[in-house]
This record gives sequence, C-alpha cells and structure tokens, in this order.
Amino acid sequence: MEKGILINFPTNIGDTILSLPVLDRVKFNYPWDKITAVVSPRTKELISRSSFIDEIVSFDKSWTKREKRNFAFDLRGKYKVVVDLKNSFLPVVIGSKLRTPFIRFFPGKMHAKDRYMSLIRKIAPRKAERKGWFLDSDNKFKKWDGLNIPKSLFIACSSRSRIKQYPYRYLKRLVESLKGDFPLIVLGEESDRSFYKDILELQGVKDFVGKTSLSDIFYLLNKYALGLIAVDSSILHIGSYLNVPVVGIFGPTDSVRFGPWSDKNLVLKNEKAVCAPCGEAVCRFNNECMDINPGEVISALRKIIRHGKS
Repeated sequence: MEKGILINFPTNIGDTILSLPVLDRVKFNYPWDKITAVVSPRTKELISRSSFIDEIVSFDKSWTKREKRNFAFDLRGKYKVVVDLKNSFLPVVIGSKLRTPFIRFFPGKMHAKDRYMSLIRKIAPRKAERKGWFLDSDNKFKKWDGLNIPKSLFIACSSRSRIKQYPYRYLKRLVESLKGDFPLIVLGEESDRSFYKDILELQGVKDFVGKTSLSDIFYLLNKYALGLIAVDSSILHIGSYLNVPVVGIFGPTDSVRFGPWSDKNLVLKNEKAVCAPCGEAVCRFNNECMDINPGEVISALRKIIRHGKS
C-alpha cells in the first residue's frame, strides 16, 4: 500500500545541505504526509535530526549490486511520491505515480540549489513558507546559551580540500584586523586545528574548532551570527540556507554553481587567476586563485552587513 513520500538525498553532506530547500517545499506541499529520507552514512546524523523527517532509511554506495537491488525492491510500491536527488533508477524501480524526472537537463550557469529545486516544481508547486529545524538535546543547546555568546562574526576558512582553504597568511591578517571590531568565532573540524594554528589563541577569538556537530552549527549561526566569512564548504551552505550575510571566498570551485545564496552575500575571487574555476583536486599553480587581499574581504563584509548585497 502506497504511503507518504520518499526523498533520496545526495550522498555528500554539502550537496545534502544544498538540497534542504527541497525538503522544506515538499513538506509545505504535503504537510500531513509522512516523509522518509534515504541517507548515506555521512548524511544520516544531520537528516535524522530534521524536524520534517519522520523516518530514516540508510543506503551505502559501497554495498554489492545484490544488496542495492534488494534495497530498492524492498521499497517498491510503498510511496506515492518519490523525490530522487541523485538521478538514480530508484523512482523507476519503486514505481510511484509522482516522481522526479529521470532525464534531466540543466543550464550550465544554474546554481546547484536551483537544480534540485527544478526537479520538484511539478510535484510541489507551492513555495515553502518556513524552514525545517535540526533538533538536538535541549541540554546541548543550553550549553551554548550558557556561554553568553554575543552576536558574532563566524569564520570558516578551512576545508578538507587544501586548495579551497583561504591561505593562512591572509587569514591571520584578516582576523587580526577584525578582532577589535567584532566578536569572532572560528568553526571547523578537529582536523582543521593545524590549519588555524595560533589564530585560535588570539585575544577576542572564540575557538569552536572540533567542538560542534552540524546541528550545533545550525543553532549557532541562526541565533548568534552577524555574518559569516567562509570558503566553499558545508558551513557556507548552512549560512546561506539560514539567510546569514555571507562573504564567500572562492577559487577552484565555481561560485555560480556553489556560491552563497543569502539575501546579503558577496563572492570574492582572484580575477587574475585565469585558470579558475578549474574544479580540480590538485593545483599546479601554487593555489594562486585563493590569493585574495584581506582588505577586500573586510570591505565586502562591511558592505553586506551595513548596506546589503550589491
């Protein structure tokens, strides 16, 4: 018997955050239906905390072909709507009446978030009027509130991909210039600590590196952010989703497809780097595309915080 809605989320966490507006819109169009999410090991922790998700089904791309086939057939005939954000055969196998198209064509200059949204315009025609929330234990959020955090500027300039990082020599100058004007909070994974080095020990800087889950970051940015300075990362996408003013620092990745989408945002690039965006994992040119003067970052920040997007 068909029931509710199945959303097959992307495998990677960054892409999943980019697809969250899809979840909001589906929930708004089908407010009384149960929503089941297909998640990967990397996205399970975040999506399982969504206030709009009723059930989690785990999928691992490392499974054998037989395991994947059995997984798909176990879902057959159970859902009236299937939203597939991976472009897989899953909607066809499940056989739902309403499903996202299998054949897809996107304009080259279309943002990744808008690509996901274009898949559901017929399935979910009405625009969402509110966003979901990401739940955690009340005690955990009370821990943050107990720190008496003022409205702050958040910084997330590290990345698992070294060539996406804002160079340390520029970042330190940036932080030293800003710390007298804004309370500063640095975000990142524990593995990023070696990148930030002594920046985390500067007076006026709060070190939250390795101390936050993704649901914590949603909570902190939503409640305490004056603005966010970030490279292409999950944190930049969270800030955009929450409509925090964002300065995005971009080099090897395409800001047209993956840049911030907050109402107030500015993207900074090294316009002299003719090789960017390259989309490569390794740079042959000493990461020159990320050579962006800290003064430009400060000017952009003040512009979006005080005057909005240009």
